[in-house]
Amino acid sequence: MWRSSTDLASKKNILIVAGSQAAQNVRAGILRSHGVEVHCARDTAEAALLWVPDFFNLVLLDMRRKPTETMAFWRTIRREHPKQRIFFLVGPPNYLSSTCADEVFGSKPAPKKMKLLEVLASA
Repeated sequence: MWRSSTDLASKKNILIVAGSQAAQNVRAGILRSHGVEVHCARDTAEAALLWVPDFFNLVLLDMRRKPTETMAFWRTIRREHPKQRIFFLVGPPNYLSSTCADEVFGSKPAPKKMKLLEVLASA
């Protein structure tokens, strides 16, 4: 069942970490149109300054640029706040994967791609 925009926006904060300004703007625009508070970082160094445990409902990490730095940031988040929801940007601006890190290390099968708003509805 689909939730309305007001249901989706109940105090949701999302951090988008992506090197491509154009793609980041598309994602942020989609989320903001649903009333979500969006925080953007150009890279993992900037994201590390913004991220704090228990503030963001969701963190979106772009794996296509600087995957080594992205994985290091992912590990930091996992260590400091294991329950933080993290999805990986794996394609067009609205495609995400929850298991891209596992795929990179070969421990799981290819991730199921999900739509951005599907993930937002469950955040």
